[in-house]
Amino acid sequence: MINGYDIKSLDSDFDKLKSSYLYACSKDIEVIKPGNVYIDSPHKDTSSLDYLRSAHDSSKILFNKDLSFGNRVYLSVKETRKNTHVNTNLGIILLVAPIVQAFCKSEKKELSSAINHLVKEANYDDTKYICKAINLANPGGLGTRKNLDTRSLPDVKLLDIMSESSKYDRISYQYTRGFEDILRFIVPNIIEKRKSIENTDVLLSIVFLETLAEIPDTHIWRKFGEKIAKKTSNQASDLIKIILKDCSYSRAIRQICALDYEYKNKGINPGTTADLLLASIMIERLFSLSHKRDCDK
Repeated sequence: MINGYDIKSLDSDFDKLKSSYLYACSKDIEVIKPGNVYIDSPHKDTSSLDYLRSAHDSSKILFNKDLSFGNRVYLSVKETRKNTHVNTNLGIILLVAPIVQAFCKSEKKELSSAINHLVKEANYDDTKYICKAINLANPGGLGTRKNLDTRSLPDVKLLDIMSESSKYDRISYQYTRGFEDILRFIVPNIIEKRKSIENTDVLLSIVFLETLAEIPDTHIWRKFGEKIAKKTSNQASDLIKIILKDCSYSRAIRQICALDYEYKNKGINPGTTADLLLASIMIERLFSLSHKRDCDK
């Protein structure tokens, strides 16, 4: 059981931090998350190999101890784009980079406080390079809005940019709330589910659906509008009820695959939800490994 998120208790173990990230990235393409890429179900323009390659490439930069926050984000995206022709991991990098930065640079003890402080104190160069990363990845509908255009490299604080974009992007929302969705909802849900569900992949599929049911996906919202985003959340909620009523492994997988087939035919991709889950898997893995180490002493 994770008792809080005390980053000072982890003893600056960068190898464990990196391995937790790569584990989460592997789960990202092993677990069936309706509408998202996994091993047996690619998108038209991306496959699981693209995501594994992106994980490997980004890890070479993300875990460099000497980088500033902004450069950690920008150079990770830049390294990824050398081998991929589409945006595979901007959201992932935007979520993982603050965790890494807090881990290696922050004087704060608790992860949420460390991230809040990091975002609040981000300097102009951090903001500039994060905007450059967003422009390079070119995510649909994120960096070019009426009140915010990252192409102009705005001379404003990172917190102001994230506060504005949090109105239509749940990853930006994490920056303004100390990773609230991840630390207070998704990670505790993974931990709780481990008590009753032995199969990790099924467990994570259910957590994905519960997250989607609770938090309408902002990638879908920007692409298709509020109505479709809320309908997608309602479908996830309905499917959870069916699965929990008859929780056999084979039936759960069939139901989840059927929804995946429907979403991919319609071009519906709850990508923000997948990114939130990946970061949550990384954190749960990291602190669970640390807890196991302490118990083994």
